[in-house]
Amino acid sequence: MILAAAALAGFAVLAVEILGVFWLAPWFGTSSLVWSNQIGVVLLAMAAGGWAGGRRARVGTDPLPAAAWLLGVAGVLIALGLWLLPVVASALLPDGLSLDHAATVFLGGSLASALLLFAPPVFLLAMVSPLLVEARARQTGGSAGSAAGEVAAAGTLGSLAGVFGTSLLAIPFLGTRLTLMLTAAALVSAALVLRGSFRPQAIAPLLLCLTPALITDPAVRAHLPAGARVLAVKETSLQRLRVIEFEGGERWLQMNEGLDSFQSRWPAGGGLWPGGYYDLFALAPLYARWDERAPQELPALSLWVLGYAAGSALGPVHAVMGEQEWSATGVEIDAGLRALVDRWMPPDPAWANRVRVIDGADARALLHAAPNDLDCVLLDAYANQFEIPLHLATSEFFAEVAGHLREGGVLAINLGTSEQVSQRGGLLDAVRASLGSAFGTHLRAHQVARSRNWVVFARKGRAFPEVEELRPLLPAGVPASVAGALLPGQTLAGPAPPGTALLRDDRNPLAWAQARLWLGGGGP
Repeated sequence: MILAAAALAGFAVLAVEILGVFWLAPWFGTSSLVWSNQIGVVLLAMAAGGWAGGRRARVGTDPLPAAAWLLGVAGVLIALGLWLLPVVASALLPDGLSLDHAATVFLGGSLASALLLFAPPVFLLAMVSPLLVEARARQTGGSAGSAAGEVAAAGTLGSLAGVFGTSLLAIPFLGTRLTLMLTAAALVSAALVLRGSFRPQAIAPLLLCLTPALITDPAVRAHLPAGARVLAVKETSLQRLRVIEFEGGERWLQMNEGLDSFQSRWPAGGGLWPGGYYDLFALAPLYARWDERAPQELPALSLWVLGYAAGSALGPVHAVMGEQEWSATGVEIDAGLRALVDRWMPPDPAWANRVRVIDGADARALLHAAPNDLDCVLLDAYANQFEIPLHLATSEFFAEVAGHLREGGVLAINLGTSEQVSQRGGLLDAVRASLGSAFGTHLRAHQVARSRNWVVFARKGRAFPEVEELRPLLPAGVPASVAGALLPGQTLAGPAPPGTALLRDDRNPLAWAQARLWLGGGGP
């Protein structure tokens, strides 16, 4: 039983560490800043708990009752945290928070929440290990070293189960809240077994661990935009997803903290122009084909979408293609997203049969299977709402994309940043410089009107047309945001300033650049 208790304690620590971030996600997101806070707090609590447990183990009394008490109280604290997090989050987060100003608040709020809600149970669980070592040594009559090795091995196996069990099984099948409730109940039950006796009053902490299941999850409405209602919520092994609908029928797919942002946008009735930066993806096929033969003589346009989500980028592509043929392959890393999208944000029938979607695959890894004569690649990949994945924003990656484009083919990137045309040395320049290493000077960036986004285009081996040459190619009914993005004050052409550092696979300061942007109040 001693080794089983050690394994359970190891499992619980990793469950709190990993699930704790998912638990915080609806309020504070899951950015690398939040993960850093979580890992740091857990390690600090483990160090302090190990030291305190070692001091307690030196006392001559039987260590098992103390270990049982610590396990039980740790379970109760985890259960209490499920009740307290919405209260703590409400106290730490201001009303009307927008994504532009969220990063600094999330950094401090996630740290405070981790210290208040995660550190105490992890501290107690870390205290258990030295007590179990002492109990094991007394039980077997062996050396302290042998007992420590056995307890450490059992605890590590429990931690291993915590890593894979939570990520691969608990989150997609049980959910974060239920898994933490069951973990808390298991700790209280183990405490009763270690004590060797059952008391009727022990029912109270067991019930406390399970009663959160009786109330509606308050995270469902966290950061809900004004005028929106929740249609569906789903936890996957990568993120927490929510579909919301506004009065006019427009729907958003949000991840984690949501706020006033979205992962995909579905217009009322599923029209072709979702709005926002998605509309500017319509320029990609126009840029790719403006100097080609007559449209009726061209083969079908072929494109890949990296970061497909609900396919919001393809409505504008279909709108500008008119009667011309095209086909697309969409790559989406989150395999749990598809059923939610098909139910609540189905693709427009006008273009749905033109698309093949590959779920559960990393965009860069799957790019190796792409043909080498693509017309366009649309990149709209974000991790944790705030962050561009580092491996999808390097010179080497952009060179791989260029290798899969035909001569004149175009890469289009959604870049979340509020930087202005006149600003230099930030995220926009870093990405442009890295693109330049693969595409030379054939670069153009358009700032999206009334948005915190840019769409950056790179063309393989050929120059871009003048904006005046492009405007006549736009079909009737193009949103004003597209025309506005073509104005001189919204357009940045050519390479990045000389000396701008490249983003590389082995040295990529993108995370630092993004963190500076967020913490400076000019978030994505």
